[in-house]
Amino acid sequence: GEVSRLERGRLEFKTDDAGTIYFEWDKIVRLEATREFEVLTSDFRRLIGRLSTTGQGTLVITAADGTTSVPISEITNILPLGASFWSRIDGTFDSGFTYTRSSAIAQFTLNSNTIYHRPSFVFQMTASATLTHETDTNERDDRGAVGFSYVRYRRGNLFFSGAARFETNESLGLVLRSEVGGQVGQRFVNTNRAQLETGAGLVVTDEEAVDSESRQNVEGVLTFKYSFYAYNRPQTNVDVSLRYYPSLSEWGRQRIQFDSSLRRELWKDFFVSLNVFDTFDSEPPQAGAARNDFGVVTSLGWSY
Repeated sequence: GEVSRLERGRLEFKTDDAGTIYFEWDKIVRLEATREFEVLTSDFRRLIGRLSTTGQGTLVITAADGTTSVPISEITNILPLGASFWSRIDGTFDSGFTYTRSSAIAQFTLNSNTIYHRPSFVFQMTASATLTHETDTNERDDRGAVGFSYVRYRRGNLFFSGAARFETNESLGLVLRSEVGGQVGQRFVNTNRAQLETGAGLVVTDEEAVDSESRQNVEGVLTFKYSFYAYNRPQTNVDVSLRYYPSLSEWGRQRIQFDSSLRRELWKDFFVSLNVFDTFDSEPPQAGAARNDFGVVTSLGWSY
């Protein structure tokens, strides 16, 4: 067979007769592959070469200029050198629908997350939407967000990132918030079971609200991200993201965005997801609008 990739603690191995097989990385004691690979370690070293093993628990990367031995437990990513664009993409997509006859409220939810991986950087696109319709009053209460981010990793677990986000939320009286910014941070945990990172930076926003003029704002941003994944049946993924925005141009205003998801695999590539979000704004752009929007969503999804 052929070693395809190592990502988030799973080694993908393609065979002619048995299809694609996934192995938990912490169960691997020996690995050999003659083609060249990009190998990323937990301290963000990038190595290129053929793979072999001289002893149990150690991976040897052989390049033209010599060999490097690395404990298997410190390897976090493996990808064939020259792999195609599509083979570097991972993502999830989930949706759900609820309808309550007694309240005549229908709600549709959608979440997606697409990531393009390279050893030294990651490009990510996220999207989420909650569409709520009350039949008796013909009223709507919708929210949605689309985000793009680029993260560049450096030695010593440091990273630099730039991001853009576009958001609408009728509960908070927000027609559109456009946000662009950057930050610097550090990844404190980077293993085949979990990742933990924090960062700080600045963002510039432009807000359009119902019945009010658009306004611009400069804010600080503090971020916290945690991911945990376990592949013993059933496979489980937990992702938590927290962003805190203290305003620098409207002193005293604070915003918080919390997003989390728990995914459990039902069968290969299909999962059930529990998503929790909380959006807080101490001074919403529309006077009299709610300061907090909270939701819990259960949905079915597919990973690719």
